[in-house]
Amino acid sequence: MPRQCSKSWIDTYIQYTRHQEASVKFHNWIGLYTIASTVGRNVFIDRKLWKIFPNLYVAIIGPTGDGKTTAADIGVLRILRSIPDVEIIIEKATSYYLLELMHQLTTKKGECCCNLYAPEMKSFIGDLNKTELVTFLTSMYTCPDAPEYRTKQQLQKGGIYKFKNVCINLLACSTPEWLTTGTTTDDISGGFTGRFVYIYEDSITRHSPFPEDLITQATLDLEQDLIADLKHIKTLKGQFVITDQAKAEYILWYMDRQKECKDERLKGYFSRKRDLVFKVAMLISLSEDDSLVIDEDILKQTWKLLEETETKMATAFSGVTDDPSMKYKDSVLSQIARAPAQQITRSDMLRKNWNRFDGMVLDRIITNLVDMKVIQMGSKVTIRGKDALYRLIDTGVI
Repeated sequence: MPRQCSKSWIDTYIQYTRHQEASVKFHNWIGLYTIASTVGRNVFIDRKLWKIFPNLYVAIIGPTGDGKTTAADIGVLRILRSIPDVEIIIEKATSYYLLELMHQLTTKKGECCCNLYAPEMKSFIGDLNKTELVTFLTSMYTCPDAPEYRTKQQLQKGGIYKFKNVCINLLACSTPEWLTTGTTTDDISGGFTGRFVYIYEDSITRHSPFPEDLITQATLDLEQDLIADLKHIKTLKGQFVITDQAKAEYILWYMDRQKECKDERLKGYFSRKRDLVFKVAMLISLSEDDSLVIDEDILKQTWKLLEETETKMATAFSGVTDDPSMKYKDSVLSQIARAPAQQITRSDMLRKNWNRFDGMVLDRIITNLVDMKVIQMGSKVTIRGKDALYRLIDTGVI
């Protein structure tokens, strides 16, 4: 059956979502997640002793109100949910529920492929359920063939969960504030979050106050084309072939890749990028045609996409630190930069942040910024008396 989209699936998806205000970068990765969730373990790269499957853990990061959750809803609820026999878990899922579901899928289908969508990452992993769920998702990222998993409850009962042919995709949305307060540097560089691709944007560049006036029948026809082609992609099965030229390009990159990680917090991501390149390359290839071939052009598209994503990736974690008092350093600096004449009094800063930190924490942040020669501290006489004044002197750090 010929494909319905006149362009690649991803390009068509970007055209379909062009009147939704979220970043094109967000839509790009949501589209890749949608393909990954559809194809599951049907395609792979054979490494002889193991296989690489095109599953993804994707985190969409941006400020409140930037449209990221609406963008994700379009991909998951309008497109992915229209594909038959694709297991989707939306919102919060306990580790017990996920284990039971995968056990049932193994029994009924002989495989357990499921796709998780968390409109709020904080709700998904930010509670008492976090430790066991995170441990489980970390161990299942590689799509093991026949893993066994033990929980405390199972150990007490003397039993274990046995799964077959695992494949999990995960899409989560979050604000930078939750990453700042809800994670540590160990979380980011470690096992679980080190398996994520973080897509960060902090501004809206597209404006559609009345998208309903712009979405025509042609747009809705694109939706049907996307669904039809996704159903077709789901039928593709087999091993991907990497051309000799693509292998040569990959070797050159591979031998020089250690220089890419310039932020210790992202060492988990960069250490796994060698496989991520192939995961994304498979998805881009599936978006374009049925060949199951990765050539040098596909690899170049993959590297371009990843490099664009990595440009702002570290910014998402700028407030993540092991020192609680430093979690708000970037926020304080940003508030000084946005204040009139780029200066603000101590009392005004404390009033603006009364529910976030106290004077002792602010003093530590200010001392750090002064030592960095980013701000200058002086004084100002106000109607309330003498007050400390913080003034930005190095705009290059903003």
